[in-house]
Order: sequence, then structure tokens, then C-alpha cells
Amino acid sequence: MIAALLGYLGYLVMATYFLYSCHLFITSRGVPKSWPLIGMTPAMLLNFHRLLDRVTEILEKSKGTFLYRGFWFTNTDFLATSDPQNVRYIMNTNCSTYLKGSEWRNQFDIFGDSLFNSDSEAWKQKRNLFHCFLNHRQFHELVNGIIPSQIEKGLIPILEHVAEQGLVVNLQELFMRQSFDLATIIVYGYNPKSLSIGFPEVPLCKAIGDAMEAAYFRYILPKRLWELQRWLQIGREKKLRDAWTVFDYTFAEYISMQIQQLNHGDNREYQSFSFLKYLTREEVTNKLMRDYSANMILAFEDTNSTVLTLFFWILSKNPMAEKKIEEKLTRNLLVEGGDLQILKEINKLVYLHAALCETLRFFPPVPYEFRTPTRSDTLPSGHCVNEKTRILVCTYAMGRMTSVWGEDCHEFKPERWITGEGKIKREPPSKFFAFMSGPRMCMGKDLAFTLMKATAASIILNYKLEVIPGQNVSPRPSVLLHMKHGVMARIKSRRV
Repeated sequence: MIAALLGYLGYLVMATYFLYSCHLFITSRGVPKSWPLIGMTPAMLLNFHRLLDRVTEILEKSKGTFLYRGFWFTNTDFLATSDPQNVRYIMNTNCSTYLKGSEWRNQFDIFGDSLFNSDSEAWKQKRNLFHCFLNHRQFHELVNGIIPSQIEKGLIPILEHVAEQGLVVNLQELFMRQSFDLATIIVYGYNPKSLSIGFPEVPLCKAIGDAMEAAYFRYILPKRLWELQRWLQIGREKKLRDAWTVFDYTFAEYISMQIQQLNHGDNREYQSFSFLKYLTREEVTNKLMRDYSANMILAFEDTNSTVLTLFFWILSKNPMAEKKIEEKLTRNLLVEGGDLQILKEINKLVYLHAALCETLRFFPPVPYEFRTPTRSDTLPSGHCVNEKTRILVCTYAMGRMTSVWGEDCHEFKPERWITGEGKIKREPPSKFFAFMSGPRMCMGKDLAFTLMKATAASIILNYKLEVIPGQNVSPRPSVLLHMKHGVMARIKSRRV
């Protein structure tokens, strides 16, 4: 009897110790202990629901760089950094040494041979093609026409409908559909009209989300494990295979439609200029057209939908900033007969631009960037790396580091982006990394700001967005910063 009681007491002590250890893992804000054989895996698993914030806390305690240790036999170690000196060294000074590499291409194989997956000379050739397209006179004419048109004919009717019916709308889905329509017009010259009343099903948007989630888990899971899931066609690898099917089918259909339109001449459903029409000047296969298309649609979709969703969410928590934006917009924008001349006055919207920069600081569309060194090297922080070191540039953490942005880094302050002369302050890309840095810096940055400012200004001047209180706004496990459940809001017209 006594022995049994002692045994129960022993189990109770062990259970208490286990629960206490779990509590320490979950609540600790310091650098997690690396245990023999299992490394820091328990800390990662028990903080998986808040991994972005946990990594930020560790980097803050580690002066911007730390080595994560996984299970000893799984090759899941990586060096995480948010140190601007390291970022500048990796992305600018020594970028030829730090490539995306084969592991990146395995992770994002659904994008094939696109710019997104390329390195070295192949990347330079493809970047030049995209650069020429984005700087083409007809491209600028196209953008100047379709942005106001899509706001007036696509976004505003939806907002009017939602406001009149007293409905609740998911802002993330709203802006994702807007971005998808714009991207499809730019790439194919064709408007799929996914942003319409009733929100018709858009399989490609879901496929992109599933692909980005699978890519995320391919990075953090042991390779043999996700390869086994792929072989068995289970879990996220099954979703990725389904997404791949949607990619291939949808892009093949769009490419075929575009080629038919080119062969038969006039068709008023299509724009006179598009990326695929531009590509016909090059000798490219349908496979490469498919890969380029996937690259372009992802690039246009991720920034606009992510940033605008979280911009309105963060404004709901900062009413003084929202009021100031509204006052500045009313003062700076020309309003004639109810028609907003937003694109003509876009450069005057300094405070709105600053508020979007501040949103991007907190919520970069791509929270991590991955690189692999091609040789042994030493980073400015003193950390040594070699060909097997996986490097994680933590964009999300960089925007929240006191060592980078000061003690007020957790405050939403658009004013930090405005100079004494009332102009936008230009921060070094290695500090404000939302659009990356160095040769791979985002070519569509100016277009992204134009679209975001035009959309935000149109909404704020015409509607009042009331974000539903108490909802769980937390990120989906993905290489893109999408929220699990989006952000739900009510829309009220200011004209009532």
C-alpha cells in the first residue's frame, strides 16, 4: 500500500515537473535552452501558435542573431537574424555568396523556373525581362487606367452593397479578390471579375494559400518527413498537389485564351497590352509562360491584400491616426462632382504613405526570407556560416526590434516616416526590409504603394470601416503573412 502511494506520488511529481517545464517553455521570453539530441524543438512546438512573436523575443535577447538547433539527425538547424548589418552583408555586399539555392527551389517547386526561383545568370536574364515590362510606356498607361477603373467598377459597388445590406465582410478576402483581378488584367489582359457581388469561388486564390502553407512546413519539417507525406499524398503535401493541379489548369486556360485572342484580333474583353502579349516577343514555352504567370500573380497579390487588411485593422486600434489620415486626405485630394482625382494627387498623400510604411514595418507581407551560403563565411555579427547553414532573415522581427527602431518600436507612429520638411523619410532597405534589399529589391514597390494609397484613400473618404471587436486576428502558418480567419468588418457609407 505504501509502495503504491509512493509510486503515485512519484508520478504526480513527474507530471508536475513536466507541466512546469511546459509552462516555462511557453512563457519564457529569453533564449530557449538547447537540449541534447532534441535541441530547441520543444520550445518551438509549444510556441508554434505565436512563432513569429517568439522568434522576435529571442532575437531581441540575442542582439539580433541566434542559432536555432533542431533534432540532431534532421538537419533543421538555421541561423536567424534581424541585424541590419547582417542583412546588408547578405543581400547587398556579398549577395553572390548567399543564394536561394536548391533547397529554396524544392520548397517552392510549384513556381517552376520563374524569377522567384532563379539565381545567378538565369535570375539576371529574367529580371531584365520583368524590368523592361514594368518600365514599358504601355504598362504605365495600363496601370493608370485600370487602378481607378477597378476601384470604381469593382471595389466601390461591393462596398456599397455591403453597406446597404448591413453585412459583415472579410477584408482579407475583399482585397485578395481586388488584387487577383488587377494581377490577371496585367498578366493576361483579362478581368476574371472575382470581385463581384456574391464572391464567386476563385480556386487559384485558395491554391496559392495552400501552396504557401505547404512551402512553410517544408522549411521547418525534416525533409524526409515531408517527402514521405508527398509520397503518401497526405496532409499539406496533398493540398499542394491539388494546388499544383489548379495552377496548371488555370494558367493553361488563361494562356490558351490569350493566344486565341492574339490570333483572332479584336476582342473587347481584353486589354490591348499585357504581360503575356509582351512575352510573345520572346521565345518562351507555354511552361515558362505558366511559371512567369504564377510569379507575377503572387507578387501582385501578396502585398496589397496583406497590407491593406492589416492597415484597416491597425487603424481600428489607433483612432487618432485614422482621424488624422482622414483630415489629410480631405485637405489634399481634389473632389469634383464626387469623382476623386486620386492618382493625380497621389504624391501629396504623405501621411497616408507614412501610415502604410508603418503598417509594413509591423506586418511585412513576407515575414521571413531564406538564403544559403555557397561557401564558408563570417557575418558582421561574428557568426560563422558554411554551405550547410540555412539562414533566415526575419523581416517580421526587424520591424519590432528596439535596437533597430528605438524604444517606441511597438507604437504605431506614422510620424516616424515624415521628415521636418514634410516629406517621406527614406530608410535603408536593410533596415526597412519589407520590399527586400540589394539587387533582389522588389521592382513593383512604387506600383504597390500607388495601388494601396489609391484604394485606402477611396475607402476612407467614402466609407467608415468598423472592425468587429474581439475576433482572433492571428497569422496562418505560411510564408506569406495571411491571417487565419482574415479581418471581419462592417462598412458604413459616409454619405448617409
